[in-house]
Amino acid sequence: MTSRGGRDPLVGRTIGGRYRLLSRIGTGGMSSVYLARHVLIDRLMAIKTLRRDLAEDPVQRDRFVREARAVNRINHPNIVEITDFGEAEDGLVYLVMEYVPGEPLLTALQSAPLDPIRALDIVEQCGKALARAHQMGVVHRDLKPDNILLLSQNGRADFVKILDFGIAKILDAPSLTGSQQIFGTPGYIAPEYIQSTLIDGRADLYSLGVILYEMVTAALPFDYEYPGDLLVKHVTEPPVRPSVRQPGVPLPLEALVLRCLEKDPEKRFRDAFHFLDELERTRAQLAGPLEPVAAAEDLGRTSQDLVVERDVSTEPPPPGEVPFGARAGLELAVPEDDGLAIPLAPRDGLLDLSLDAPIAESQFEPRETLSGEHGLAGVRRWRARHDALRGALAALADTVEVPASLARRLAEASGRLEQLEARVQTAQDHQRAVEALALRARETRTTFGRSLDGLAGERSKLRGELQALVEQRTELGERLASARQKPAREGEAEALVWELAAVETQVAEKGEAGSALEAKIADLRQRLERENEDLEIELSVQTHLLDGEMTQAIDLAGSLREPLDEAERFLRQARALPPSG
Repeated sequence: MTSRGGRDPLVGRTIGGRYRLLSRIGTGGMSSVYLARHVLIDRLMAIKTLRRDLAEDPVQRDRFVREARAVNRINHPNIVEITDFGEAEDGLVYLVMEYVPGEPLLTALQSAPLDPIRALDIVEQCGKALARAHQMGVVHRDLKPDNILLLSQNGRADFVKILDFGIAKILDAPSLTGSQQIFGTPGYIAPEYIQSTLIDGRADLYSLGVILYEMVTAALPFDYEYPGDLLVKHVTEPPVRPSVRQPGVPLPLEALVLRCLEKDPEKRFRDAFHFLDELERTRAQLAGPLEPVAAAEDLGRTSQDLVVERDVSTEPPPPGEVPFGARAGLELAVPEDDGLAIPLAPRDGLLDLSLDAPIAESQFEPRETLSGEHGLAGVRRWRARHDALRGALAALADTVEVPASLARRLAEASGRLEQLEARVQTAQDHQRAVEALALRARETRTTFGRSLDGLAGERSKLRGELQALVEQRTELGERLASARQKPAREGEAEALVWELAAVETQVAEKGEAGSALEAKIADLRQRLERENEDLEIELSVQTHLLDGEMTQAIDLAGSLREPLDEAERFLRQARALPPSG
């Protein structure tokens, strides 16, 4: 949405008392994404806002907030982090996300097929993220090249971040959608969505298979004339073999892709861990293993290795909306020398104009400190303006009498400025507490997540072994029945009985081991949920206190403008100077 003049009315606004919206960087059907700066810690963020008409619908609001909760449950280095969410006083609903410059996988696909090893590297990272998401009970449901961001991180190219869990399915939560609704993108949607059958993580593996197919062939698995035709072919037609599209596709890679694209989920990989095991075997067959992809935590990752959701819109900013980074020289901190060097007030309450300057490359690095060099620079500007005006008035005291009303208003402004500085200091203390709690929460989720990944990987292998034993038991049972119904070699039936009994014992042992693993996983999840809930309560309390301090600080800053402007007007009249700026 834009105003009549074409400028996005949210650009330049501060929401949540802390997030200054600098420019709109993406627009989709349900939401818009803005580049923002956290004014307390001078950090770039991305803010996703729900379209206002949808925000009035409780179902849409719940789905939007569910994205934040879903992503926070996962907490994986290859998934964009959501750090905050809330609702502004005017009903604007928003999520606060990581920001790191990067390009969608879709951009890399527009030139030519990717090298198979590079494609497998990208897909492996996606698979690890999905493995964590699925075993935490979350299915993405709209995996596609637009939602996979590639960036350079710590000297490593093609580091993956999966975006947009906006329609994610939380498997243990009540449904927010009608049974006839289909989510996903036609080119990448699994057959079970179209058939309205049970959805689980294997649907994401189908979508990932389509993406891998596209990476190595530069085409989708089906020929079609219109999207509806494509939806039908996901259900009714086998995919065109990748080697037909691109003769150089290796057969092991083709087999991996085609198994992902099985119509029946039971014929695909049983889970993402199984897929990752087979991917590693495939890669070994092609060219040997790549250097291992280090987890972001091991690359010195902080909570602010930030990524923005890149929405589908690539249109230029509307007329009148200046792109972020093009606002150099808006105003001078100090007017041109006219004999009265009084600093200007911050243009926007507590924010210094320097926050609108172009971004230097170094500014993409996170700033963890809350020292006087960062934070609410506008407070320093208020202090400088106040002190300069009081000093100039004192210098004129021998020749000009300051009106009592102005003196009184300046005295009140001095008191408010002291209150403002105290409020800002308290707000920064609360922000430190929020940062510390958020870090504890991330570390907790990371520790539990790694443990859960390990147990879930063991469970996946155990399920594969159990499935093989069950198939062996079935075969032995059929052979034993046949041996008993017709003459057989002496002792054959008896040998089969003993062999079958041994397999039955192994099945029972594997079943018991599986039950023990399930119990461990359930216990670990319960512990994670309890600790996560406790941390979220603490975080909510600190955030509430922070919001309160920021609201009062903004009000105090607003009350300083008029008396200080009045003092400057008086000084200029007394010295016969033209008005500033």
